[in-house]
Amino acid sequence: MDPVSPNKQCRVEINIQGMRLEKFVFKKMSASAPYICDIRCGQEITCQSYNYNRKKEICELNNRTKEARTVNFRAAPGWFYIRRLNGRAPLGSILELPALSCQEIKASEGKDAISNKYWMNPTGNGKTQLMYCNMSLGTGEIDECKNDILLCDANAICSNTYGSYKCTCKEGYNGTGHECIDVDECVNDRFICGVNATCVNTNGSYGCTCKEEGSVGDGSVCSGEECRSVIFKEPIQDRVMKYHSTRLVEVSHQGSCSALCYMEPNCVSINVGLSQRGNYICELNNASDESPSSSDLQSKQGYTHLSIENPCSSSPCFNNGTCQAGYTDKGFRCKCPLGFTGVYCKKACSFDFEDGIGGWKMTGRAFIYQPTFGDNPFARSKSAQLQGDWWVGGAEKRPNESVPAGGQHPDGADQPHGTLTSPCFRIIGKNISFLIGGGCKVNEVRAELIINNQVVRNETGNCRENMYRKSWDVEEYIGQYAQVRLVDESSGSWAHINFDDLKGDIICPHDLEEKK
Repeated sequence: MDPVSPNKQCRVEINIQGMRLEKFVFKKMSASAPYICDIRCGQEITCQSYNYNRKKEICELNNRTKEARTVNFRAAPGWFYIRRLNGRAPLGSILELPALSCQEIKASEGKDAISNKYWMNPTGNGKTQLMYCNMSLGTGEIDECKNDILLCDANAICSNTYGSYKCTCKEGYNGTGHECIDVDECVNDRFICGVNATCVNTNGSYGCTCKEEGSVGDGSVCSGEECRSVIFKEPIQDRVMKYHSTRLVEVSHQGSCSALCYMEPNCVSINVGLSQRGNYICELNNASDESPSSSDLQSKQGYTHLSIENPCSSSPCFNNGTCQAGYTDKGFRCKCPLGFTGVYCKKACSFDFEDGIGGWKMTGRAFIYQPTFGDNPFARSKSAQLQGDWWVGGAEKRPNESVPAGGQHPDGADQPHGTLTSPCFRIIGKNISFLIGGGCKVNEVRAELIINNQVVRNETGNCRENMYRKSWDVEEYIGQYAQVRLVDESSGSWAHINFDDLKGDIICPHDLEEKK
């Protein structure tokens, strides 16, 4: 899937009037405008499409598209339907979005559906598992042997034969194939993980754990951030992965090559072969392939290729984020480029509201119509002096350019209360600045800088609609993570806040992960 650029997030879609997708609504809410429904869909990883009723102001988020469930796409006066385009997770590509069948994936994704393993729940009982779908047959069908479903021991390889199948124990196991017993690698080679890590036997393989938290050294799986947990699959003899090498070294034995791969966050496979001096040539790769017939997995006599279970092969990181296997309970982590954050690098680190308020968390009703478009107060002979086209105007309601300027919050310009909290960012310098206007009583309306759940700075407006640039000296907080929170907790005169263009010495961190 192509990365979603910030410019594509404010997209124009063609909705299908008078239609609604039924029986696949996973969340229902009130929404005063379609764009709010669009924002809510973008915040849910399982959202595939949504239904909206303009008259009733009802938003329904669906975990399927009409292409996947044509039988449930029905006429519904007053409703319209929109398929999510940007950032949509393909059906079956993540654990949270299992498909009922390979045919459903084929229908949903069309020509983009390829033969691969997908998350499936064919019985609909909530038990999700990875299953192989053969998409080359048009409608797609399950290869039972590739799924190893109740045919062989869980630690055996199933091979199709004419009218039957054959079970063979995997490398690291001994047995008949219908029953396989683990071989303890840690007993056979107790130094396999190196001097700073402990070997832990696992079924069919082994793992390495840090002797001391944060230790670094030969064989350690810790890099000072967090421990990595990776398991090597069965070796492939006389094969090497080509064109993906990141490092080539000579080591004393094969276990040292495995340990080096543990220590390299981007390493997902190794090539190992004997050198002329009797040592081992160790090649670390940043790619793996489960198919021995891959053009990148080529023959080389005397070498062995080993790869780890690689969840990064499904490219779960968006916006050119780098996937690193073996971290977190998901089995991977995304290292995000500057400008993006979140578990999957899907959230833009944007604080000028030109791409909406995605990633900002809202409470109450004070900010439900934000951001607002254009210089709305001009219709009341006032000016907000905004930056760009979009800003937060607590009293305003102008969801798009076609709506006349001067509209106010239907609850009243100064009546509703609430908060609006930014995504987390990192302070890297001395100064943060922003535009602020509206109310001038700091105990009623204000912008707050929050670090470690404590308010360390605040600022309020000037009892004018005009916004003026204010700044905070944050030199003492360099290197720390922070958020900005807009607060409206009054209903009196000038009880609203105007805010725009937060900038300065801040970045979205590469390593900050959204907490689930």
